[in-house]
Amino acid sequence: MKKTLVLVVDRDDDYGVKGEVDTPVVGIEPCASAATALGIADPEDSDVNTLFAAINIYRELSVEGKDVEIALICGDKKVGHKSDAAVIDELETVLGTVRPSRVILVSDGAEDEYVYPIISSRVPIDSVRKVFVKQSPGLEGAVYIVSKMLSDPDKRKRFLAPIGWIILLVGLLYLIPSILLMSEAMSRSDISSLSGSMVIILIGLLFLTYSYNAADVARGYVDMWKIRIRSGSVVVTFTILSVSLVLVGLVLGIYSAIAMYTTSLVYTGLWLMSNALWPITFGVLVYIAGEFANDYINLKAVRRGSLIGGLNVVALALVIQGVIDLMISYFGFAQVDQMLLTLEIVLGIAFAFSAGALQRSLRNYVTEYAPPEDSD
Repeated sequence: MKKTLVLVVDRDDDYGVKGEVDTPVVGIEPCASAATALGIADPEDSDVNTLFAAINIYRELSVEGKDVEIALICGDKKVGHKSDAAVIDELETVLGTVRPSRVILVSDGAEDEYVYPIISSRVPIDSVRKVFVKQSPGLEGAVYIVSKMLSDPDKRKRFLAPIGWIILLVGLLYLIPSILLMSEAMSRSDISSLSGSMVIILIGLLFLTYSYNAADVARGYVDMWKIRIRSGSVVVTFTILSVSLVLVGLVLGIYSAIAMYTTSLVYTGLWLMSNALWPITFGVLVYIAGEFANDYINLKAVRRGSLIGGLNVVALALVIQGVIDLMISYFGFAQVDQMLLTLEIVLGIAFAFSAGALQRSLRNYVTEYAPPEDSD
């Protein structure tokens, strides 16, 4: 008789993180205990219902006299390559223990497209059972469901971030043509005509801020810099110098834009960016140099990203400068040396290719190190 495995996959490891369950779990009693543990820790987690549904399927097949086993495997809270690797390891362990001929995959429908290929490449999948939790009807229930979904950072990033980017893009599509069409000096009516697109952009930014949990990220950076300042990290000095150069670039750009006499808002913006570009670029390079020095002093290792990042910053600055000069020449604001314009773009592309080649060549010689948050 062929053996059937009823399998539940928790890709983001809610059972381990919330329920403190050691996985993989094999057997009806251990799986029931795991479901109870997660149910007590978070009664509203859909993974609880998924495992209970798998237990129900196991009992139905057992009553029919079939040779059946049940198992729970988990990934990692950092969903992605790391969690998929953990799923594969636990799947191999379960398959080696149970040795099933086929699998019934039970899921809540959210991660099927990720885990299905992983499992089907190793054992035939007979069917996929999706579990949907019944909810009370009505507006109040719908609002409750949405609010609970948005309280999950991963779901916010998955569903709200694309909406925020779309709103931001729509706002920019309205704003940029309006700015480009302004050929006369800006008046109050011109400013008011931009208010609609600015509101759309602001709404998009609010969506992105909320979906990417910007407040917590900012608090994390503040805590990190507190540690760096207390420990006397060399990064602090380089960062102060970097911020100073960025501010100098912005002041130079704004001052040059104010000092020039023109009725074209486009030319004013291009001139501002052209004068501010290189001080800001040098400021970014100084910050990268600070991270490089800090890693070498404290860890006796360097990050490949520090080396490659510097080249990419220079490449991007050269290309941006070339595009600015090209636009100045195209709109007839000023004469730009065509040889210089071509050289800027070509050098930018060359630096970008050099960064890629250097990354490949240094892969075996430079330590790629990701320091912990409190390493400074």
